[in-house]
Amino acid sequence: MLLAIDNNDGSGGIDYTPALLRDTPLLITRRHGEWARCTGSLDLQGTPLPVPASRALVMVSDDAGATLFRGYLQANARLTGGKAARQGFSFTALDAAWLKGGLPPDSLQPDTAATHTLTGSDVELAYTTAERAEDLATDVTVSGGDAAAEYVTELFRGDGTTATFTLAHQPFRESGSTVLLDDSFDDPLLNTSRWTKHDPGSFLSLGAGGLRMGGGNGMDGATVLQSTSSVEMGGTLVAEATGLLLTTGSDGLLMGFYGTGVTEGSCVAGIRVHGEAGAHTLQAVVNGTESGTPYTFNDGHTYVVRVRLHCAELQRARGSYSALVGGSLQTFGGGIVPAPLHIVIEALDLGLASSTLATVLFDGALAASSPQCVFAPVNSTQLTGSIRRVTLHQTGSAWALSTAADGALTTRRSGPTGTGADYALSSTGVLTFDPGRVPQPGELLTVSYRRSSRSVARRKDSASDQARLQLALPGLPAWAGSAAKPKPRSREDCIAAAQALLALATDSATSQASHATWVRGTATADDVQPGDFLSIATANGTQTLPVQAVTLTDGNAAPELMTVRADFEQSRTVSLSFTVNNSLPEDLALPVAVTPDPGNLPAALAGLQVTVATGSALQIDSGCDAPANGGFEVRRSNANFGSAITADLVLQSPVRSFSIPRQAFAERFFVRMYDGATPPTYSAVSSEVLTSLPLS
Repeated sequence: MLLAIDNNDGSGGIDYTPALLRDTPLLITRRHGEWARCTGSLDLQGTPLPVPASRALVMVSDDAGATLFRGYLQANARLTGGKAARQGFSFTALDAAWLKGGLPPDSLQPDTAATHTLTGSDVELAYTTAERAEDLATDVTVSGGDAAAEYVTELFRGDGTTATFTLAHQPFRESGSTVLLDDSFDDPLLNTSRWTKHDPGSFLSLGAGGLRMGGGNGMDGATVLQSTSSVEMGGTLVAEATGLLLTTGSDGLLMGFYGTGVTEGSCVAGIRVHGEAGAHTLQAVVNGTESGTPYTFNDGHTYVVRVRLHCAELQRARGSYSALVGGSLQTFGGGIVPAPLHIVIEALDLGLASSTLATVLFDGALAASSPQCVFAPVNSTQLTGSIRRVTLHQTGSAWALSTAADGALTTRRSGPTGTGADYALSSTGVLTFDPGRVPQPGELLTVSYRRSSRSVARRKDSASDQARLQLALPGLPAWAGSAAKPKPRSREDCIAAAQALLALATDSATSQASHATWVRGTATADDVQPGDFLSIATANGTQTLPVQAVTLTDGNAAPELMTVRADFEQSRTVSLSFTVNNSLPEDLALPVAVTPDPGNLPAALAGLQVTVATGSALQIDSGCDAPANGGFEVRRSNANFGSAITADLVLQSPVRSFSIPRQAFAERFFVRMYDGATPPTYSAVSSEVLTSLPLS
């Protein structure tokens, strides 16, 4: 073995092998998720060799010239030992990639992973830990955070005087700040943790008025200010620009949400500026097309513009949960949640009275929408003017509509009092309408939102469960706990995490921590790395185990003698892409029923609407057609779907549109879709309809 050190003094790599202390072996340690490390001690007495200094290049190769380590000293070599004859200098070097910054690779299964086949007789195999029962559980319950549950539609009738309406449930809102972005552009420099700027012509700057727009190069998408992070298009989003000042000649897009690149053609929702002389207008852009009613703006006036977006789904991208099992990475979950998107775009002249309502440029819906978008408040083809402040809020799951006595449908806009909004919504679910915006006699107020529920799923390994039944065993080994990093945001995420745990539990190598030791070049000639796999054949069969760490120990012998120790383990600690703990939330109702696979269930009725509400009936549009031989079931309870209980059954309908008879002012109905199976299966989540409506 050769140890060479380059001390950056122009001498190149110098052979330090003769100076290695014989009673302190040179070690090369490679551990998954850490930088490879080389440690050793040198006896430099009586040699011309300098003491290695910080950032010296350390190179270790075997007798055949193969590189075993290449890296740099963390610090100067340190004096060690007591007696003069035993004094030396110890050193520690890290992999060369360390100096490039960042973190070492930590993929659960590295792209370069290789499988090394070894015979048990050529290695010394030792098991270092006992089996952990939780690793082997095949009946698992996984909990996550609060999640959006039932789709609620709540109905009220206006009387011209009632300004406050209290919802039956608190609308779901994900934990954390509701503020996704808020910048008044007061800092000397643009905040790069919030914004990415593409500005080849230096047209965007900070100064008087906030964000200053000084034109553009005439190309769509060339001069852009966009958020550094993409925006999940779920729940209710409100993007607002205040103190907007535009001048003649302005051309471009403001407050845009873009599905792909930042160009008008990929703009899901935004505001087009036409500032040529004689035609100063703002116009909504929806799905890349100018839509709605143009709004005339004036030079010298300041404006507020808002883009409101609403999607009944809060989670648009499912979480992915993986387990490294038997040398193969198995991933569960993932994918996007398709959903429609309601869009309202508005503008308000700040020179008008504070009670003046904003002018609606567009109010409509898209049948399908991007799950994530780039938010770009400025896409300047030739914009001139300034923006005082830009905000983006996630306000939760609530959305309100009004149906006038003549059938006209209007979106009711939420916001603080005095901003030109219709109503303010408290965190507890109370709508308070501004004076002049109170629902009028005969007006039907429809509030849609999601209820909150703890995300949880319980899954069993079907093969193990069948074997238990055949052997008349009392039950499966069970585990219940919570998943984190990433924390499940929905029942579907919990199912994916549970499936990963089951995949790990049912492999024969799980819950084993062991190591194999051999002399380099005997059991295998390969250079083993963390993330590789050892396939060890013994009289009892072959096991494939993931290597977590490799230690090379120089034996100070000639010919070369180097010992290899490979530590491997397959367990929840090292084989999952997420972490778990052995506790459930205190508010979780137990026991948890076994959760069916959502892929085999009829879809939830996220698009259910009450199209007409009279004193005697509710006309329902389920939003989709029934499965073959299936239909829609309405109950007064959410507990008995799929059961033989009929006390709370209201009706079943084989068609998407049906009428629910009314009996009282305040009523509650739950609706699910069912398929044609025997017995039928039902949607996992109900759509709930609540009324506070007078009878005829």
